[in-house]
Amino acid sequence: MKQRHIPLLFATAAMLMVTTSCNKDQFDKEIYNDEVDIQFMIDNVDKQHDWNLTHSSSIYIKTDTEKIRSVQLLTENPYTSTDAEIIAESVVFGSAQELAYTLPITKNSAYAVAYDAYGNPLGYTEFLFEDISLELSLPILKKLDTFYKPDYQTFTYLYESTFPMPDDFDFNDCVLRISKRNPELGNSLVVDLTVTLEAVGAGELYAGAIQLDGIRMEDIEKVEIVGGKAMDDGYPIDPATFIKNKDVWQEGKTHNVLIRLFECAQFAISKKQDYAGDIAIIRYNTARTDRENYSATVDPLTVTYRIYFKDADKAHSLTFDRIDPFIIHQYNIGHFEVHTYAHKFDLCISNLDTNLKAYDNHISWAVVIPKGDFRYPIENMPLSTFSTLTGSAFGPYDGFATWMGNHLISRDWYLTPTRPQLLY
Repeated sequence: MKQRHIPLLFATAAMLMVTTSCNKDQFDKEIYNDEVDIQFMIDNVDKQHDWNLTHSSSIYIKTDTEKIRSVQLLTENPYTSTDAEIIAESVVFGSAQELAYTLPITKNSAYAVAYDAYGNPLGYTEFLFEDISLELSLPILKKLDTFYKPDYQTFTYLYESTFPMPDDFDFNDCVLRISKRNPELGNSLVVDLTVTLEAVGAGELYAGAIQLDGIRMEDIEKVEIVGGKAMDDGYPIDPATFIKNKDVWQEGKTHNVLIRLFECAQFAISKKQDYAGDIAIIRYNTARTDRENYSATVDPLTVTYRIYFKDADKAHSLTFDRIDPFIIHQYNIGHFEVHTYAHKFDLCISNLDTNLKAYDNHISWAVVIPKGDFRYPIENMPLSTFSTLTGSAFGPYDGFATWMGNHLISRDWYLTPTRPQLLY
């Protein structure tokens, strides 16, 4: 592993303090990037890395028969695989529909399954990622005896809550899982986002929200919480520190729609306070054993947000690459947002007036995994380490180190853990 340069870390922290509070000109980007490289667990990170494991497209679906009433686009063939996930769906009878979807970047094809008016599958056909249209007709559909009912596509989001400072990069400070579905197949204006707060492994308090990239306030009729209770229902501290506006949906500084998740992750997942009425900083669902005042095991928290769009095209356009969940924490006097790499420099709620591109480098404090049951590392265990001195990797996912070294290879590393005993 790398040698950790603690004095340099303190020096970097001091420079960042100046950056967020006084004279921005004193920030030394070169020293900062050197420190991040030293603290990051992989020596040879690809300088062109984009941290992207998915790609998105759209396809026009039409049919020439009244017997086909609806269609689902799937990641796998549901007649042969139990792992097929629904990536888009719509009623198609009467008109062509453009369906947008997101696939793991290693997949270059998907499957369309046609259904009759009673929801019975009529058969499937495969199409390529680059295809722009598909006409469904009964003669082209294939059908086998066994049909495995698919579930909805779910992504896992992993965060380090210390941006812009480096830490242990176990990526379990916050673990979210999000699925997307149309709850009313005949109503293309409604989309459900089901959000699960799976783990909170941070040593500090933070808030959470979702940015809908490219979706404006005027595109939405309303957003409701199914069941009525927010993730942090009953949160006892008022006024809030990070998300002052308690509305479920609101406009962010980027002018995109924001969905408020929680003001405090520790309270949201546990609903617990300490004897003094404060929120205890305990790590939930990241440690092998429960330890008093340090770690505990609790049930994950799941809440569904129902979005009512004004326009069906906007609803269909909401693919996973436009769903940007993020967390907000305090560093010095600034509220720093931790986004996925594609949105790393977005400021949606933060009180910062700093140009975050000062922290531009090839490292991300968040990872998006196109797998709903992805197993994340236990506390203080990086996804992987790699030393150029020894040429060896260690951690639960050796393939992650390979991918970090070259962003064009090992892009399915998350499917094959090498040391599952290091995973939660």
